[in-house]
Amino acid sequence: MKKFPSQTQDKFTVRFPDGMRDAIAKRAEENGRSMNSEIVHILNEVLHERVIIPMDDDQRNKTLIELFKVIDPEIAKKLKKNNKK
Repeated sequence: MKKFPSQTQDKFTVRFPDGMRDAIAKRAEENGRSMNSEIVHILNEVLHERVIIPMDDDQRNKTLIELFKVIDPEIAKKLKKNNKK
């Protein structure tokens, strides 16, 4: 008998606190996913979360220039020159 890809994937049993299963089921339905897919989606978002640091344009430009001083000093010089305009 041929196995489906999901049959060969890792499995893990989780015990949910009261009400969490219903909340996940509701969210999964709203997003058009199965509960399993919704849980995997949520975990994936958390594991690959991006850190967003609010900056104004001037702060962002200064940070990029400092970064490029290490990566490529020539680009840093060009950015600094363009930033003064």
